[in-house]
Amino acid sequence: MRSIHPIAAAAVAAWLALAGAARAEEPAAPPAAPETAAPAPPETAEPAKAEAATPGKPHKRRRKPAEEPLPPPAPPAPVAAAAPPVPVPAPQPPAAAAGPEPWSEGVMLRRLCGDGLRPNEEDRLFGMISLTVRSTIRYEGAKVSEELVGGAAEDAVSGLIAACPRLLAAAERQRLGIAIEVIRDATRQRIAQGKEAPTRRLAARMPGRKTAADLSEALTPHEVDAWLDGLPPRQRALALFLYASDVTAKEEAEALGLPLAAVSAGAARSRQGMLSYFRDGEDGAATLARTRKAAPDGAAPSSFAALLEPARAEGAAPPAAVRITGISPDLYAGWSLLAAVTGLPREQTLGVAAPFVVERDGGGKRLIVTASAEITKPEAATRRFLLKAYTIDGDTGVGLHETLHFAAATVDNPEALKTLANPNLSNVEIARCLWHDYRKADDPGLCR
Repeated sequence: MRSIHPIAAAAVAAWLALAGAARAEEPAAPPAAPETAAPAPPETAEPAKAEAATPGKPHKRRRKPAEEPLPPPAPPAPVAAAAPPVPVPAPQPPAAAAGPEPWSEGVMLRRLCGDGLRPNEEDRLFGMISLTVRSTIRYEGAKVSEELVGGAAEDAVSGLIAACPRLLAAAERQRLGIAIEVIRDATRQRIAQGKEAPTRRLAARMPGRKTAADLSEALTPHEVDAWLDGLPPRQRALALFLYASDVTAKEEAEALGLPLAAVSAGAARSRQGMLSYFRDGEDGAATLARTRKAAPDGAAPSSFAALLEPARAEGAAPPAAVRITGISPDLYAGWSLLAAVTGLPREQTLGVAAPFVVERDGGGKRLIVTASAEITKPEAATRRFLLKAYTIDGDTGVGLHETLHFAAATVDNPEALKTLANPNLSNVEIARCLWHDYRKADDPGLCR
C-alpha cells in the first residue's frame, strides 16, 4: 500500500477542518416529515397492511403482489336419488257444479220467493207450515180445528211471501227461523181475531191435479202415509174410498166384499180416526200404530208376480185367478190398487217379494207394485188384497172399473229402484220422482 506525502497529508487535513467549520455555521434544517402514500381508491385500497415510509428516503409503492390462485373448488357432495314427484290432485269443481244443489229449508224458502218451487218442495213447504200452525195453536191453548188450521196456514203463506225481501237478504241457515217466526205470528193473529176460513191448500192456488196428500186438507203427505199405514188393511181400504173415490157405497161394498152396513160403519170410523189423528198429532199416530195387526205366522207368502206371470208350460193353468183393479183416478201413489184372488188355498197368502210392473188393459198406464196387505179373512171364497203401487206414466191413477194385467216381473230402471229405496220420500213424492226416472216429467226435487 502506498503512503501519503507529509505535505499532501497536511493540506488535506486543513481542507477538512475548514469544511467542517463551514458546515457548523449553517442552520440545521428541520427534520423532513415522513412521506405517506396517498390513499388508494375504495375499489382498490387494501385495508390491511399499508407500509410506512422510510424516513429520509423517497417512498416507493410496492407492486401489488400477484394474487395467489384460489384453491380448486371442493367436489360436490353426492346427491341422493330424486324422490318420485308427489301427485298433485286436480282442482275440484265447486259443489254446485258436481250435482244438484243440496236441499234445505233455506233453499226451499229462496225458491218460494223466486216462484221456483218444485212439486215435492211445495208439499214440504206446506207440511212445515201445517205443523208449525198446529203446534202454535196447542201452545196458545186454543182448540185445533180444521178451519182454524186452514185459515192460519193461508195467512202464513201470505206472510211468507210478504217477508221475501227479508228472507232473501238473510243467510240460508237463518231463513227457517225467520219463516217459523212469520208462521207463528200469523197463527196468533188468527187466534186473536177468532176468524175461521175454509181451508184451501197451497196447491189449489197453483196449477196441478189433486194428489193423494189431499185425503186431509191439513195433514202433510208424510202424515197421511203414516195414518194409512197405521190402520188395519180393511179400515185402510175404507178410508181410501171415503177420501179419494167418488163411487157409491154399493160399489164400494162389492169391491171389498163387505155388507153395505159394514161400509157405512167403517166410513164413520175412518172419519173419526182422521180427526183424532189430526187433533192429537203424534199421540194420535202412536194410538193408530198400536192398532196395526201383525202378519199371521206361517210359511212365507207366495209371490203375486209369480201368480200373475203367464204360465210357461203350454196348457198349464195357474193355481189361482187374480183380478186387479184401481180404486180411484185420484190415487196414483201408495195404497191404490185392489186384487181379488179366487182359488187360493186357505193356508196360503200372497206378498210382494220384489217390485213388479202391471199395466192397464188397453195400455197407456203402467204401475210398479211394491207391497200388499190382505183385507179379507183366509177362509173367504174370494180373497181381497190392497196393493201399494205407483204410476210411472203420469199423474192419474186407475179407477175401480178399470182392470190391469201383469207386464214385467222386475223393474229394469236403475234410477227407479233408487227412488223406491229412498226412505225419506212420501208416497206422492215417490210417484213424482218415478215420472222423472222414466222421463215423463221434469225433476220434482228431493228424489236423491
